[in-house]
Amino acid sequence: MFNAEQFKNGFDKQVKALAKAEKLTRETLRDMSRDLLLMTQETEDIGYVNRTIAALSPMNARTAVLFFKEFSGFNYDEDEAQAFTKKNKRKYEEISAKALKALEDPHFNMWTWAEKNVDVAKKPFKLEDITKFAERAVKKSKEEGIAQADVLKAFFAGGFEVAALVAALEEMAKTE
Repeated sequence: MFNAEQFKNGFDKQVKALAKAEKLTRETLRDMSRDLLLMTQETEDIGYVNRTIAALSPMNARTAVLFFKEFSGFNYDEDEAQAFTKKNKRKYEEISAKALKALEDPHFNMWTWAEKNVDVAKKPFKLEDITKFAERAVKKSKEEGIAQADVLKAFFAGGFEVAALVAALEEMAKTE
């Protein structure tokens, strides 16, 4: 059961711990983003970036992906791997030069770049995203031997109403 008095007594301590963790994360990523770019340029190994992104919160990971898309010279797999994959052979040299030029500024890092280049506005809801998600779910369920009927049941467990299914099927039947 929730205890409001206990919450009040521990609140300031929790906020301080949270602020300390946020500050540490920001400072670490500030320095690390520069070092990761330099290491990627020197070794052409994107694994360091992928392992770092895997350790981040979703919001910081999104920012890091945008930053390294811009400056690493590696392709990013949005769907399957959700990681950087192969070097972009056509653009690598150009992107590498851009990264090295940006790194000449001692204040350049993921956060200074993000302040100017990342819009944190909420993405609009698009039905195409649901279609892509469904495609991935069907593919994965097939690989795992899960019947499509069970996948549909899972969608309905998430709040879909049977009446909506009936209406969609009636509409689809009209277009055929």
